[in-house]
Amino acid sequence: MGLTLALGGDAILTRRISECGSPDAQAIFDLFRRSDLGIVNCEMLLHDFDAPELYPSAEAGWTYMRAPRFVAEELASIGIRLVGTANNHFLDYAVGGLFSTHKALAAAGIEFAGSGHDLAQARAPAFYDTPDHRVSLVSMTTSATRASRAAPPHDGIPGRPGINPLGWHYCGDAETVAQAVAIATKFGSWVAKVSDREWQINPPGLHHTVQRYFVTDMPGAGMILDEDDEAANLRSIRTARQNSDVVIAHIHTHEWDQESGSAAVPPRFLPPFARRAIDAGADIVLSQGSHAPLRGIEIYKGKPIFYDPGDLFAMSGLVTRFPAEFYTRHDVHRLDDALPAEGVAARQKYFKEFMVNPVGGYQNGRGRLGVVPVVKLEGRKAVRIELHPFTHVHTTVSQFGMPMRVDGDTAQQILTHLSDLSRPFGSRISIENSIGQIDLT
Repeated sequence: MGLTLALGGDAILTRRISECGSPDAQAIFDLFRRSDLGIVNCEMLLHDFDAPELYPSAEAGWTYMRAPRFVAEELASIGIRLVGTANNHFLDYAVGGLFSTHKALAAAGIEFAGSGHDLAQARAPAFYDTPDHRVSLVSMTTSATRASRAAPPHDGIPGRPGINPLGWHYCGDAETVAQAVAIATKFGSWVAKVSDREWQINPPGLHHTVQRYFVTDMPGAGMILDEDDEAANLRSIRTARQNSDVVIAHIHTHEWDQESGSAAVPPRFLPPFARRAIDAGADIVLSQGSHAPLRGIEIYKGKPIFYDPGDLFAMSGLVTRFPAEFYTRHDVHRLDDALPAEGVAARQKYFKEFMVNPVGGYQNGRGRLGVVPVVKLEGRKAVRIELHPFTHVHTTVSQFGMPMRVDGDTAQQILTHLSDLSRPFGSRISIENSIGQIDLT
């Protein structure tokens, strides 16, 4: 039997969408409704500021993401039944926000992967059963605060709730690493040489806030994945392979390729890992979170790797309440009378006026747009991919951050841009009737 999956990037959703009157928004929602299963990244904490142990973390994923609990029901109403929760925001409101979101998703009939009571739960696959298939999801993130990482139990001590990390470390040739060590020394950091090829740098007294630098044969500077995180996540994918018909590996990542300086190009460590995920048993790799807004598509051994289809919903500008750190982070210090709009405006100023790397900021000068990949499978094999373009229209508050179907010249421009980004991966996208297509038969 065939299976159709509709995929989305970040669901940054703050309000009800089920009664949206826009036919263009409903056309995008129908892509999920008509599919056997919709899958996205849940970028919001779902709570009403009243859950136990709920308080703002000292360090968040920048914006403190929060939406009412009913948002889970709204996602379910358009056919989203499986979500990743490993991302840089999932501990914005500490463990209270995490557990409140888990409860809201479960109550709405949405399965989730990527976070849990401890590291084993966070790394475990989630499963969703359609009438003819069992689909699994392993969710991980390269972008997260250290405090948000889940931990395993040990020596009779409980594990720590949090997200499933796919961590990374800095690397470079000997000269580049020596320069980093020299600068850290000048600024008064702790510096330790723990082997011929590894240095560790941390603030004085904070011996767990460690940055690791590895000397490699690669010229210049870059990042390498943490070997333990990589091996554990590949093991989770192999577990999912044994227990499901179709396996999806989800990777939430904000990092970019430092050589190009463009957020539209994934970091050098990501494509090799995505291919290893397929070798381990994944049928689809869904990477997202860059806000670039798009990254390319690769077909590896006949299986698709989406490096970022773009944010499905983009409503962070409509979050209604923020803790003190959000304002002071953006130099808004009148905490007694500061409005959320002032904090959001200061955040946007940071992007538009101060950002020097990546070039053009996250959005790479292209604004809010994306595609919904609809993947049609026969058994485990993807046979056809349709790419449905959309934009986010900000003309009214009721439509702010909502994905709107586009056609004609706008669709052609989006799909041509995606095709250009996919060309380095050897992928060819044809365009017909304002829809991108990749034939894998």
